[in-house]
Amino acid sequence: MKRLLNRLIRPLGLRTAKTCHAQLVYFHDYRGGYNQYREVQIKHNRRKLDNVWADEFTLKAIESDLRSHGLGRAGICHGARNGFEVMWLRERLLGDVIGTDVAETAAQFPHMHVWDFHDDNSEWIGKFDFVYSNSLDQALDPAGALKAWAQQLIPEGRMYIEHTMAHSVEGAGEMDPFGAHPMVMPYLFFVWGRDGGGYQLDAILEVDAKQNNGMQAWIF
Repeated sequence: MKRLLNRLIRPLGLRTAKTCHAQLVYFHDYRGGYNQYREVQIKHNRRKLDNVWADEFTLKAIESDLRSHGLGRAGICHGARNGFEVMWLRERLLGDVIGTDVAETAAQFPHMHVWDFHDDNSEWIGKFDFVYSNSLDQALDPAGALKAWAQQLIPEGRMYIEHTMAHSVEGAGEMDPFGAHPMVMPYLFFVWGRDGGGYQLDAILEVDAKQNNGMQAWIF
């Protein structure tokens, strides 16, 4: 972890990594390990079950990019909670779009699967035109999650990671264990994708103001 953070700081011209780490990237340390992480995620999923982070403006940007690349036949949305983005993309793309969430409540919603998005699924390898998630901040191991998601894509497939300032360090903690400033995300994608992730950053789509909360969003 320390080595990664030092590599992260260096290209930004920062002299003392020790004083800047907390401002740029955060990884939560669960004393109870994976079991505690899972319990926390399920607890907050139930609490926020009716909340929707995905919005039409962001999803329209993704739809447009997919169409420009001739994609949209099949997709998967990770950390989709109540499946809002799944249903929106299914209706607009007329494609077979499914979603995942770690909480058992996912089974209440159409086309949703109870699944830890870090885990490999042999049935999903090379199956989808696209992956979308606004929940990378909820990953215990974001690099591992992205690697798993990349394997789910067809060779020309695209992965869309939504990021806002709410996904940065200021919004991170026990509930959202990974946080990074938006300006750092391209570097993280470069390092993780290069070091065995199997993907590379192609473009950054910008949404000036999300429809539901007015926040600026970047789609990597």
